[in-house]
Amino acid sequence: MRLVNKTRYAILGVLLEGPATGYEIKSLMRRSTVYFWRESDSTIYPMLKVLAKEGKVLSEIVYVGKKKKEFFSITEAGQKEFRVWLKAPTSEETPRNEFLLKLFFVTNRKELVRLFQERLEKVEKMHEEYKKIEERLDGIADSPRKTIRLKALRYGLAHLESEIRWLNEEKKK
Repeated sequence: MRLVNKTRYAILGVLLEGPATGYEIKSLMRRSTVYFWRESDSTIYPMLKVLAKEGKVLSEIVYVGKKKKEFFSITEAGQKEFRVWLKAPTSEETPRNEFLLKLFFVTNRKELVRLFQERLEKVEKMHEEYKKIEERLDGIADSPRKTIRLKALRYGLAHLESEIRWLNEEKKK
């Protein structure tokens, strides 16, 4: 089975919101999907070129004063591909978690406690960030997108809250 670079779907999904420059796509992802799906400049810009070549996005050069900006918009073919991907079963994934990798190899109690404390601080900070995002989302007008984004956010909150409980319990042992 051929592996498909999922960056294409992250970009197509963002472009469903409307036309955007590569920089705007990257900025939106940095404020939203970065919590569960990270993309870098080195993946976004080349994928935009691939999608344009495939006819999944259109590229339009716009001059703002003397500055040239390239805007991308999703085509009908891009929308169709996105819908097919969205309906397909989610593929298996292998998460990368440095904390768990270190935990797997740690051998002494002092290092274990330090590792748990470090992770607890990071997870509590992420939990605070998620709660602030939840407050902002709660403050905007109701819409289907708001409802779905709150569900995704609350999924993340539930995982963080579970991990905080587990870390606190394990630290005591």
